[in-house]
This record gives sequence, C-alpha cells and structure tokens, in this order.
Amino acid sequence: MIDWLACTLVKTIGWLLCRLPPSAAVWLGEQFGLLASWLRPKRTRIGIGNLRAAFDGQLTPDQTRRIIRDTYRQFGASVVELLRLPAVDAAYLDRYVVIDGFSHIERALASGKPVMFLTAHYGNWELSSIVAALRGFPIVALARAQSRFPRLYRLLIAHRESKGCRIVHKGGAMRRLIQALEHRQPVGIVGDQASRQGILVDFFGRPALFATGPFELACKTEALILPVFAHRVRGPFHRIVMEPPMELARSVARPEAVRQGIERFAEALCRHITEEPHQWLWMHKRWKHTPARRVLVLSDGKTGHLKQSLAVVEAMRQAHPALTHTVAEIRFRHPLARGLALLWSWWMPGRLGAATCLAWTLTAESARGLLTRYADLIVSCGSSLAPVNILWASQNLAKAVVIMNPSPLPLRRFDLVIAPAHDRLRSANVIHTAGALSGFHDEDLLAAKRRLPEHPNFRRDRPARDQQPAIAVFIGGQTAHYDLNAAFIDALCTQVTAACEAADGWCLVTTSRRTSPAVERLLSERLSRHPRCRLLLIATRDPIDGTMEGMLGWADVAVVTGESISMVSESCASGRPVVVVEPPLRTTSRSTPTKHQRFLLGLAKEGYARVHPVPEVSHAIQRCLKERRGGKRLDNLAVVRGAIARLLS
Repeated sequence: MIDWLACTLVKTIGWLLCRLPPSAAVWLGEQFGLLASWLRPKRTRIGIGNLRAAFDGQLTPDQTRRIIRDTYRQFGASVVELLRLPAVDAAYLDRYVVIDGFSHIERALASGKPVMFLTAHYGNWELSSIVAALRGFPIVALARAQSRFPRLYRLLIAHRESKGCRIVHKGGAMRRLIQALEHRQPVGIVGDQASRQGILVDFFGRPALFATGPFELACKTEALILPVFAHRVRGPFHRIVMEPPMELARSVARPEAVRQGIERFAEALCRHITEEPHQWLWMHKRWKHTPARRVLVLSDGKTGHLKQSLAVVEAMRQAHPALTHTVAEIRFRHPLARGLALLWSWWMPGRLGAATCLAWTLTAESARGLLTRYADLIVSCGSSLAPVNILWASQNLAKAVVIMNPSPLPLRRFDLVIAPAHDRLRSANVIHTAGALSGFHDEDLLAAKRRLPEHPNFRRDRPARDQQPAIAVFIGGQTAHYDLNAAFIDALCTQVTAACEAADGWCLVTTSRRTSPAVERLLSERLSRHPRCRLLLIATRDPIDGTMEGMLGWADVAVVTGESISMVSESCASGRPVVVVEPPLRTTSRSTPTKHQRFLLGLAKEGYARVHPVPEVSHAIQRCLKERRGGKRLDNLAVVRGAIARLLS
C-alpha cells in the first residue's frame, strides 16, 4: 500500500512539474533539497566531514556549510529533473544543455571499438545517458535495483527508458554489458563508489576505494572509456563535459592496467570536484575504509601534555603506518570563554552548533587552525582541552581520545580515556597506565644526546671523558601538596654534587616552567659556574625543546623530584636507573597518601624507581653507579596499543 501511494504521489507531482516552466520546477527542487539538508542532519555531518577531509585546512566552517547546502540544492534540482523526464525532448536539450567535447564521442564510435561512458555522482549524472540517447546514441546503463519500493522504482526506470536508454541491474549484469559492448552499443556506468571489493587509489591525498568492475570490463572487451561529467551551470542549464577517451594499457598485466585506469579516472574526478565542489554528492562515507587515518592533536601549550599526546599518536602509527597527524594550538579568548565551551559540550544535545561555539570561545588564530581541520580521531591531554575535543569530534564524526582525567565532563562522552592508575577512574572506556605517557626509544635518546652539546648552555670548557658518569637532575615546581622550596633544592644540590665528586662524574640540571623564581636563583648561584655541572637549564628563560631526551641520553643515573609525575614517568621510560626525591609535604596531617605518593609507591614496588629522602640521595646515586646496570623500563604505551587497535578497527 505504501509503495502504491508513493508511486501515485510521485506520478502526480511529476505531472504537475511537467506543467511548470523548467526554471520554476528546478527552483522548487532546490528548495526541497535545502529542506532535506535540515531533515537529514547525520548525512549533512557526513558531507561536511568528507568535504573537510578532501580540502583539509583550506575551507572555513562557513564555506563548508555553504558548499554542502549547495550540494543538497543541486541534488534536489536533479530529482525534480528526473521526475520531469516526460517533458524532456531534443528541443529541451538544444535550449538547456551544452556539450563540451562531443567530437570525442564521434571519434570513439567511429573507431569501431566498444565504448563505455564512465561518470560519477556529479551534477545531474542521470542527464548524461538521456542526452546521449536523444542525440542518437542510446546507452545501456548499469543501475542498482531498489527493492524497498519496487512499483515506484519501476516508474522511475520507465522514465529513463522512455528516452531510449536501457537499464540493467547489478547482479548478473556483466554478461549483458559484455553483449552490449560486443554489439557496439555504448555502456554507461557510475564509477565513483565501491564496496570493500574495490582497490585503493589516491583521491584528494588519501587512499579511497574505487570499483574495479568498469575497468575489468574495459580490459576484457578492449573498450574505450569516456569520462563524462555533467555540470549544472544555473537552474535548468547544464554543461556536459566529455573527456578524451581512455584506452587501458595492453603492455602490462591486467591488474596494473586496471589500477592505471582507475587512477586516471580518479584524477579527472578530483579536477572537476575542485573546480565546482558543490556539484559532487558528498553525503556518502567516501573514505570509510581508508587505511590513511588522520589524527588531530590538540595542544594547550604545555610541553608535557603535548609529549603525551604525540606518544599516543606514535602508538597508533604502529598499527596504522599510513596514519598522519597535525597539531592545533588551542587558546581561549578568556577564562569565561572556556567555561562556555565546557557548558556547551556538557548540555547541548548532539553538540549542536559546536563550530559556532568554538568560533566564539577560541582566539581568532586558534579557531582558524582548528575549524578548517578534519580528523578521524582527536587526541587531547588534560581537562582544559576536553570540551574542545568533544565539540570538534562531534562535528567530524571522529573518535575522541583524552589523556588524564577530563573532569568535570563525564567519562562516557569520550571513546577512550587514558588515565594514570592513581587517579582511580572507573569506566568501561578507561585504560590505566602507571604514570604519564612517553614513547622514548634508544635511538631517539642517542640522537638527542648527540645534539645536546650544541645547546648554548652546554659547557665545553672541560670536556667530559667517556668513562666519567653523568647524572641528569630534573627539578619540578610547587604543587597543591608539595612545597618545593629553596632549602629543599639547596640540600638536593649538595647531595648531587657530592655524588659527582665521589664518582668523578658530572651533572646536567633542568627546571620546569612551574619552578619558583627563588629556586631558579638558587640554582643559578650554586651551579652556573660549578665545575661538576656541565648544563643548567632554566625553563622560563632557556630553550628546552628536546633537552630532556638529550639529558637522559647522557645520563647514567636520573634524579627527579617526586611531585612531577610527567618527569618521573619519562625518566623511568628511558631505561636509566631513577632516583626519586620526594619534596616536603605542605601538611603532614593527612592520614591517606596523596595521588603522587600512590604513584611513587607503585613505581618503587614494580622496580621502576628508587624513592629516597634528600639525605640519602648521594649514596643512592653512588649505589646505582656501582651496580652498572640499566633501570627497568616503564612502557606505558603497551596497554595503550591494544586499546587503540580496537578503537581504529
């Protein structure tokens, strides 16, 4: 009954449309298409995501939405033109359709070889076969049968065949297409979509599946392939562009000839889409099966957070070697703007208007860097970027991965949460690590070791001998629970220099951006000219990019203040012996361990680090040097790799 009603309704609408002037009918179709863009929000988001993927970094959100709206308008107009086919004749074509490259058809047909018209879901692609039929070249066209409304589908097929075309359907169609080509009847195929059985070729810089069937058929029958693209100029006016015929190579194996043919067709399609992007049908998942995933890393300007995010990217790349990533710097206009983004990501259903919210809350430069980017997966570290991750992932239909506790946002909003075990988060999408993430490899540390002497702070006046041990010292800063004061650091410096004297070694020292000015002054006074200190880096004034890796590359022992989870984790990940020194607590009245203490106790229990008070540091360093064996390497990424593989499968 529904099929009959739909068929009757379409007949009635088609009859009315045929009585309207073409311009008026097409205008109505455009308005219905525009309405469909609002009624099918999921398809609209898919189209926007595909457009961003194709033109990554080139289109603003407004440009992207405008192109997708125009795509829907164009598609609505094409549907109306399909319903108006009974009113289309040769005179209609003479008035509304211009053909560029018609001589290519004439030469191809005159060659005596079979001819295949290959088009795409571009413009009103159905018009190509109608034009050919009314010009005296009736086409045998391949179509996918629709079983949901068979009566309605037969009506639409009758419209197309009334102009001289003949429709064959997938599933047993190959034999009939071969027969048509053998009888020198032109064949028409839409060739820009494929299931899993296609092959991957480059399409807008990413591998995409294309069907091999048309090209296999051309190889088998030695047919010429004519790429055809129908451009809508305006309203009912069209320009049909016929490309020069392609003849597949006979001097190579068939699989290679098929690949070359698909690559040439994909290149031609890219050229036409770039010329007029709104003409292509963007609303299907064109890169659904591509191995070239794109990751967007959000950075809040904190080096430690960015390192952890990039470590996750490297873990992903081991499973997907073709994966690429970009980094977007995120800056909010004002602390209140961050609050607005948080509220929007929490309360707005479906994160509606996410792009608008981000344009309001981010600085102009950050918005440009983020809102033009496409991603299959978005990675951020820390709670401050969690709202941006959620909002932009919703716009790209991307997976959202957050490192550390994203509170106050609910854990279930993310596809994967990577959190240290001491945070005690509990959810099915949470994986626990022993500390902060790091992806150090021995070759990375060796390369950084070679670069470190080029640092302007590295002292070359007394070159170190190969047998002299090196001690790398990493100093953090004040936290809510720890008082990393000048007296504590003064005592630590005494212990480290004493160990250097005892072992005839030398030290390298760096601070973090959280280190207090008082501690920085003390370090400068005590170590800047100390004969056993070959490198002193003050993070607030000196370049420090890559220096931690270089220091660990030189180090025979690493000494770290215990309030910095990231510094401790990275030191343990280097495979060097690690001595952790816990700063004084701000209050001693706590009955339960802090999360830092739980973290350090866990590392010590597993043998990744040795935790000592300040007075024992010199002896602990000397003991590590005498043992002459590496530390137990902390590999937090092992648990991450498995979760990432499941996420990207």
